[in-house]
Amino acid sequence: MMWQVRLLAWLPLAVVCLLTSTATAAQEAPDPVAELLAARVSLFLETVSRGQAQEAYGELLRGSQLITQTDALEALIQQTGQIETTYGEYREFEPVETKRIGGDLVLMRYLYKCESFPVVWYFTFYRTPARGETAADSDAWRVIAVRFDTRLDRLAF
Repeated sequence: MMWQVRLLAWLPLAVVCLLTSTATAAQEAPDPVAELLAARVSLFLETVSRGQAQEAYGELLRGSQLITQTDALEALIQQTGQIETTYGEYREFEPVETKRIGGDLVLMRYLYKCESFPVVWYFTFYRTPARGETAADSDAWRVIAVRFDTRLDRLAF
C-alpha cells in the first residue's frame, strides 16, 4: 500500500516531464523549407543594408511575376533606398515569424532595426510544384508579395 501512495505522488511529475519533452521535441524539428527561405530573405536584407536595393530585389524576385511589374518594382526599390535616410543607419535584422499555410504558402515577417526606428518586412512565398520537385527545391519557391512598413502594432497579431 505504501508503494502505491509513493507512485501516486510521483505520477503528476512524470506526466509533466513527458508532456514537456514531447512539446520540446516537436518544436525542435527543423523545417528545411523555412530554413531555405530564411536564407533567401537574409541575403536580401543584407544586400539592402549595403545600399544595393536594385541587386537585392533582382535576386529575391528571380522567377517571380513581380519582376515584370516594372513601375511598382521601381517605386519599391526607391522607397527601400530611402530607409536609411528616413529611419537611420541599419543595425541588424531578426526573424519575427514564419508561418506555413498548407504545403505551398509561407509567410515571413522580419524586423529590420535602424538607428532611429525599426522597419517590418513582410515576405510571401508560394510554390506550384512540378512533377518530381520536392518542397525544398529552391527554384520551386517564388516571392508573390514583398513589402515593408513601420506598423509595429501589427507585430502583436
